[in-house]
Amino acid sequence: MTTDNPDSSASPRRSLNPLLTLGIAGILISGTAFAAGYFLPEGSTNPFAEPTAIARPVPTAPVDASAVRTCSVGKAMNNPALGTQTVVVFDESGNPLLTNNSDDPIPMGSVMKVITATVALDVLGKDGRLTTRVVDGSTAGTVIVIGGGDPTLREGELSVYPGSASIAELASETVASYQAKYPESPTITRVLIDLSMFPIDDAWHPTWPESERTIGYQPRIVPFMVDGDRTNPRQQTSPRSTDPAGRAADAFVSALQQAGNGDGDVEIDYQSAPSNTTELASVSSAPVSQLIPQMLLYSDNTLAEFLMRASSVSAGFDGGFDSIQQLVLSSLIKHGVDMTGGEFVDGSGESASDLIPPRAVVELVQQIFDGDAKLTAIGDALPVAGQSGTLTSRFVGDAEVARGHVFAKTGWISGVYSLAGQIDTESDGRLSFVVVARGQVDSTANPAIDELVAGIYTCGTNLASF
Repeated sequence: MTTDNPDSSASPRRSLNPLLTLGIAGILISGTAFAAGYFLPEGSTNPFAEPTAIARPVPTAPVDASAVRTCSVGKAMNNPALGTQTVVVFDESGNPLLTNNSDDPIPMGSVMKVITATVALDVLGKDGRLTTRVVDGSTAGTVIVIGGGDPTLREGELSVYPGSASIAELASETVASYQAKYPESPTITRVLIDLSMFPIDDAWHPTWPESERTIGYQPRIVPFMVDGDRTNPRQQTSPRSTDPAGRAADAFVSALQQAGNGDGDVEIDYQSAPSNTTELASVSSAPVSQLIPQMLLYSDNTLAEFLMRASSVSAGFDGGFDSIQQLVLSSLIKHGVDMTGGEFVDGSGESASDLIPPRAVVELVQQIFDGDAKLTAIGDALPVAGQSGTLTSRFVGDAEVARGHVFAKTGWISGVYSLAGQIDTESDGRLSFVVVARGQVDSTANPAIDELVAGIYTCGTNLASF
């Protein structure tokens, strides 16, 4: 017979001894505690403690409130005369106030000369000079003129370059030294011209319009010339020749005759001087500290190219156009300005292939005026709005308020107008800036730039980015 409880007929279980029960419980508790302790890190005292919540980080000091800038130059920025405009403005602490199209490298025309001035001061130094030398030749009656890259060497009494050396002085010293050395045969009958300072097959950049030479903004770049190869040495803009070295050689031979070398024919040829020759005469340009103002005030393309070439040679490069990229990058980084991304093919900015990062230009301006004592000569040399250089006739009408308060380099090539420098604002400090108008633009871009810069001057650090 079966039932629903199969154990119902079994004998009842015997209950455990109470003492035995307590012992078993103690063993279980001790074992659990031992196991917990075994797996905990050394030094843990309470393996069953509740975890502590991680505290939310709290700032040690409240963030300062930023003032809302309310002075807008939006209307001036949107002037159609500016075409595609780039506007970058920093306050004197390096904080950006406006950064419109600030990063893409673009052509800026003669703003490039500010970079060239930096390179020249870095490599040549403010006391550096460009020296033309005459050495003794290896055959009787021969002297060698070694071009030193000085375009300011003058033929006559008047020149656009104050303090320039005279080729007449060079010839006179040459005749005196040669006659003293060779009293038995004192006449110079052959003049060799050494143009090896930098490559003469690189004398004209292919992106430069030929009109720059024929109108008179730029000569062919060879290391021996007089008066910047100007037809009229007293005019900044004057047509240049196709053979500046030949013209300078003729001027030297004529000066030799006037210095007492005689009236006989003197043969002219071209040859590099040997390294072990005796120097007979030399003349030098004004120091770099004087050449830079001459370059910047009147935007002298010739000086810009020769300062860049001489810097290239002095820095260990070959003085050619291809050396300029590395020269600029290596020089500017020494002054805290990273021009990476830019492209640099000349010293004057005449080439549209010069592409300059706008933000880096503003950083360079800050170094010139407030950071790097070696570069102060550049700030001192910049044109002043309404007062000097290429800004003498600028900043009129509504922009007149900023006359005397803007220190900046102008720039212009086809399709580009630019201005870069520093503004002493009406009320609250100095601003560094660059403004570039590009595209379908013409000379009306200049007054539009002036009006915008005058607005920036009036706004000061209250300048708004709308």
